[in-house]
Order: sequence, then structure tokens, then C-alpha cells
Amino acid sequence: MSVPFSQFPSTATIVPAPFQVAVPDEQIAELKTLVKLAKIAPPTLENQQQDRRYGVTSDWLTTMREKWLNDYDWRVTEARINSFPQFTTRIEDISLHFAALFSEKRDAVPVILLHGWPGSFLEFLPMLQLFKEEYTPTTLPYHLIVPSLPGYGFSSSPPLDKEYKSHDVARVMDQLMKGLGFGGGYVAQGGDIGSRISRVLAVDFESCKAAHLNFCTIPRPEACSDDSLSASERRGVERLNAFLTTGLAYAIEQGTKPSTIGLVLSTNPMALLAWVGEKFLDWVDEPLPLETILDFVSLYWFTETYPRAIYFYREVWVPIS
Repeated sequence: MSVPFSQFPSTATIVPAPFQVAVPDEQIAELKTLVKLAKIAPPTLENQQQDRRYGVTSDWLTTMREKWLNDYDWRVTEARINSFPQFTTRIEDISLHFAALFSEKRDAVPVILLHGWPGSFLEFLPMLQLFKEEYTPTTLPYHLIVPSLPGYGFSSSPPLDKEYKSHDVARVMDQLMKGLGFGGGYVAQGGDIGSRISRVLAVDFESCKAAHLNFCTIPRPEACSDDSLSASERRGVERLNAFLTTGLAYAIEQGTKPSTIGLVLSTNPMALLAWVGEKFLDWVDEPLPLETILDFVSLYWFTETYPRAIYFYREVWVPIS
């Protein structure tokens, strides 16, 4: 008996293998040991600022460590992930992981949903859950395809012997969608790095008929003044200005010295939590549950995502010849 929402279109030319997450007990035990043994820096003026003007606070990191050790169960998260159909398939030199809800409607619209950094396919699971609750496989109006970008999660790393750019990732995503039977047309949706991939798909790949972006930076037009902006738009401008003034350090580091920061954050999950957790605090409209932050960081740790995933930033900060 097939799993609901897992039936490929009859036009598919690839047959992805079913996939389930199963982190070994030894890796979970190692994570807890490393978290327990990790040192937290002594109090400083900077790490005591509760407005986080200089980054995450010592108090927050201590609280998160206690929760990670005593009040967090990866197996619960794993079971939730495995409640959705997941697959892996080989495209070019990438073993690509993706979650999906396939519709049995003949006119269902295919949509590929692309995450960014420090995200993962996890960010789309709440939405997939809503669709599972609202529709059946015969009434679902969309085919929803949620890949882990190369280097992220359960997808394999980019090649070690050549540069890998946004266009390479877009090409793999296009081949995935066409292989699943959507060569006649699909929609790309993306945020952060996913928005960049979505734009490339829309411009350079014929099968991508439309793109929807939830991240799109636009320079201020020369003739535009704040007088013409609504209150909401002014808040957006202020937020962007603050980001450009004090929020770009991570991107410069990841774009110019990815080897160093990749090696550093691979030494201990608490270091990874501080670096990535800062973004889950600063980049959201409403505070996230602490469990959600630990879900994302735990996934990154178990899959060694961080050093494998920041290659995109060199494309922005250091031109690749």
C-alpha cells in the first residue's frame, strides 16, 4: 500500500528511492556529550547586552544548552519529518534529497520550494502539514516539491574538484522537476539563497514558467524619498539599513574565509548554535519556539551541513573565475 501523497506522476522519467531519516543513537549521544562538555565564554560587556546589539547573549546560550541536554528529543523531530514522503535521487553528481506531496489531480500545479541559509527543507514542513490536513491526494491542487539544496541536510556535497555556482544548482533543480514529469511547466518559490536559484530558473530554464520570491533586495531608486513610503515600508527600510550596517559580518566571513569558519563551527555544536541561532533570533517577524531553533541546528550538526553549504557566499563576495 502506497504512502499518501507519494505517487509520482505517470509522466515521470526518474524513480526516486523512498527515504527516511534515522540518525544513529551514537551520533545523538555524541551530540549531547559535546554540548555538555562545551565551555561558554566568561561574562563580557558584549555578551551581556540583552538587546543583542553585539550578538547572542551568554544567558541565552546557557539556556539553550540546558534545553538541548534536558528538554529536547531529536527522535520526536525525526518522527515528524518521517511523517512526510521523502525521496533521494541521483542527478548529475549530486545525490538529491527532497520531501514532497504529490497530487493525483490531472491539473495540479507543480511548485518547487527552495530554502536558503541557515534554513533547510524543515522550514516548509509546517506548510506541508497544512496541505495534508486540508486536502487528500485526489484534491490537492499542487505538487509540492521541497529539495535539500546540494550541501544541505541529506543531499550530498557539491563536487570537490570544481567550482559550483547558482546556475549549477538551478540546473539540478530543473532536471529534478523535469524528471518528476513537470517538464511542461512548474513554479519556483524561494527565499534567501532559494530566491537566487528561483530567479535563475525563471530566466534561464524554459520549464520554469513563474517565480515567487519572499526575499528580494532592491536598491533605493535615486528619485525616491521616505516621504512617499507607508509606515510599514519605512520599517522595512529601517530594518534593511540596520542589516547593511551591522548585520553583514557573517556573510563577509562565509564569503571570504569559508574554510576557517567551516572548520571552527564543525568542532562543537554549541559553536554552531551561537552562529546559526543568532540568525533565528534576528531574522524572524515573531520569536520562534526554542525547539524549532534546536531542530534546525541539530539537523545541521547531524548532517555536517554548515561547512558544505556556504559555498554560495563566495559567489557574492569573491568573484569565481
